[in-house]
Amino acid sequence: MIKNFYYVVFMTCHLLCSAQADLGNLKTDFARYASAIKDSKFAQATDYMPSILFNYYNKEQLIKEMKQAMESPDTKIIVHGLDVNQTMPPVIVDGITYISFNFNQKFDIQYLNLFDATDDEQSRQSTIKFIEQMMKESIPEARIKYDGDKDAFSVDSSKRAVAMHSSEKGDSWKFLVIEPSLKSILYKIVPAQVLQKLNYEK
Repeated sequence: MIKNFYYVVFMTCHLLCSAQADLGNLKTDFARYASAIKDSKFAQATDYMPSILFNYYNKEQLIKEMKQAMESPDTKIIVHGLDVNQTMPPVIVDGITYISFNFNQKFDIQYLNLFDATDDEQSRQSTIKFIEQMMKESIPEARIKYDGDKDAFSVDSSKRAVAMHSSEKGDSWKFLVIEPSLKSILYKIVPAQVLQKLNYEK
């Protein structure tokens, strides 16, 4: 009885320590992923995405789309951070650990040549409201506010992602951010029983 008690305590501590290590590594790898995006190293950012993703979504096309979004000649985007703020308990299937988590992203978007010298205050405010509304429709979960000092729109939003890691391969954590364009692919990449445990619904 006492032997069984100590065994249970040992296993519990082992699992807790492993979970904490997993979470620490996840946050470290996600910070590297975020840094690659912030520094416009889009090909490097795809190293932190599951390779199976590119069976369904062309890798070069994704890099091109990321580049177009972040380096448009009409806008300037400054990423301030992508920070993990909530994680779900890990689910392990076939040697792969899956963790669902939420993260907060903050960035500024500056529309170049948005105003000209002939615009009066009413015209400027009308344009600002139009852009804010357009952005809210595009990113409904975000808090968007125009910052006159920066002449930019500040965006603060929460997003959800799935992280996956294979202990056998020993590589970095891979991340799949649940964007509308990629959501259908999620069900092809992640096993159904995992999605059920992670509370994802089709």
